[in-house]
Amino acid sequence: MKRLLILLLIVLFAVMLAGCKKPRENQPPVLQKIGESEGVIDCSANVLEWIASDPDGTIAKYYVNVDEAGWNDYGLETEYVWNDYGTGVHSFEVKAEDNEGTFSNIISWNFVAIEEMILVESGKFTMGDSWGDGYENELPLHEVTIDYDYFIGKYEVTFDEFDAFCDDLGRTKPKDFSWGRERRPVISVSWYDAIAYCNWLSDKAGLARAYDDNGNLLDLSGGMADDPSEVNGFRLPTEAEWEYAARGGDSESLFKYSGSNDPDEVAWYRENAHNDTTDSLSTWPVGEKEPNGLGIHDMSGNVLEWCTEPFQEYTADSTTNPYVPIDGSKDFVIRGGSYFNIARLLRVPYREEVNGEIGIYVVGFRVVRTEK
Repeated sequence: MKRLLILLLIVLFAVMLAGCKKPRENQPPVLQKIGESEGVIDCSANVLEWIASDPDGTIAKYYVNVDEAGWNDYGLETEYVWNDYGTGVHSFEVKAEDNEGTFSNIISWNFVAIEEMILVESGKFTMGDSWGDGYENELPLHEVTIDYDYFIGKYEVTFDEFDAFCDDLGRTKPKDFSWGRERRPVISVSWYDAIAYCNWLSDKAGLARAYDDNGNLLDLSGGMADDPSEVNGFRLPTEAEWEYAARGGDSESLFKYSGSNDPDEVAWYRENAHNDTTDSLSTWPVGEKEPNGLGIHDMSGNVLEWCTEPFQEYTADSTTNPYVPIDGSKDFVIRGGSYFNIARLLRVPYREEVNGEIGIYVVGFRVVRTEK
């Protein structure tokens, strides 16, 4: 009898222990990104992929949130092909739900989309007025070698692109004079505004900045650079890079304008740039005129473009990877002619200098990055 009582107590104790044991909690699914697809990319299809695991069940569905527009059911797809976004700052989020209604962690991608960039391969060219109808500051002719490849904007930086930078940093947006924004080239930006945009792109891409606070070029380690090939981040073109790309690279194009001897084919300028509404001269959306041999648009006309260097007179000396340090100068080179200019000012070798502290309604810019 005593033995039976002990046995009953043991059973009762075991039952009590079982009753006190907490039920096993549902383990949430775990999401991971496949690849990055982040930083700074051009406006081509961006493929975002992920993988999920659920320790104690199965994935029931995924939800996506595109540019903070709200969560939407995405079924069981683990890839999102995003091909309908414009330039600017974009975000994408994914979360998973398992068959017990438990949600995973949220994974996200953030990137800045810019217009396409064109590869310019290294080479040699004769810089200056090759046609004999230019200005004194386009002479003497001199041989220039660029011994590195670089990318240059297919188009001038647009209002859409620059406005995204202003929105992200809370900066005042430049005026458009009621001509329109979107894919028209940004205007009324100073040289310092342009290099701030370049540094912002570098930050978004996770690259070393190209400029210090004074506008000096920086190498990968953050030291002063005296050769543009040493710079890793986004920047303005050197004057030689600009002219080499405008001529069509190593092909040594003989076109007087960038891509043609007929300015009407490749340029918006005084003879054809009248606004449809006001009949006044104005900028036009990028890429509507024919490109040059490299596929680059508007290097003649539409807007003049900042270069990264202060202005200085040419010499006849042959040079490799030329770059002019700032050394306290405030006047920087602008190239390419504008919608406001006559045809003579659209020629490939034409050059001017402007105070870099002011923004002008005929001046914009395009970006460059050394190929690494």
